[in-house]
Amino acid sequence: MRKNLNLGAQLYTVRQYMQNEKDYAQTIKKIADIGYKYVQVSGIGAGVTPAVIKRAAEDNNIKVILTHTPPGRIKDETEQVIADHDVFGCPGIGVGGMFGHPRTEDGYKRFAEDYSGAVQKIKDAGKVFLYHNHDFEFEKYNGKTGLDILLENTDKDAFKLTFDTYWAQFAGVDPADFIEKYGDRIFATHLKDMIIETDGKKDMTEIYTGIMDFGKIFEASNKTGVIWHFVEQDEVKIDAFESMRISHDNIMAKEYFK
Repeated sequence: MRKNLNLGAQLYTVRQYMQNEKDYAQTIKKIADIGYKYVQVSGIGAGVTPAVIKRAAEDNNIKVILTHTPPGRIKDETEQVIADHDVFGCPGIGVGGMFGHPRTEDGYKRFAEDYSGAVQKIKDAGKVFLYHNHDFEFEKYNGKTGLDILLENTDKDAFKLTFDTYWAQFAGVDPADFIEKYGDRIFATHLKDMIIETDGKKDMTEIYTGIMDFGKIFEASNKTGVIWHFVEQDEVKIDAFESMRISHDNIMAKEYFK
């Protein structure tokens, strides 16, 4: 029996339209009008307060499932970050990657240790800390990837992944195989497709317009219980909202999200 997968929008794709309160409200309406019911808040301007996020979500029947939050705030202002997420009812508090630590075996271990206190507080508050990968986390150190090291040195119930399927593929890792292996550590995925240019360069494109096997990715997600999936395109070659619409409509035409 299929599980119902939930499709959301990673707002980083439209970040240039979210730098003040008015623009944020208009952007959320446009995202809701496309058909998205869930969002990840990321790339917002300083004027977009928790109250603004809450109001826009309520006005458009949108739920905020996770964020990207500055790592320094998570580490040093953990209680306030938790309180902010409580305002707009968000369970996932995420970072965009391992920045400020060296990309070494010891660096990954130190990152896990440095954030362990915040991770525990977030868990105690009934929320979850989320780590977002790029391609560099798949480099190996004594036979283990950076992600392996992070997962081995963190609480499996408190420290989970926002698994970026594109960057896994970019690194030569099969995203579906990764989900099969680590599904219990994945809270959500990021979805964007890949094209390979004539010069061999890999680039981003809308879902189901490239080479990635999303059928396998969604099957693996069904099997392992990964229910949250967010469309994100870091850079777009067309209007950002049109890009989000194309990906939304292409995905929703498939049976996995019905």
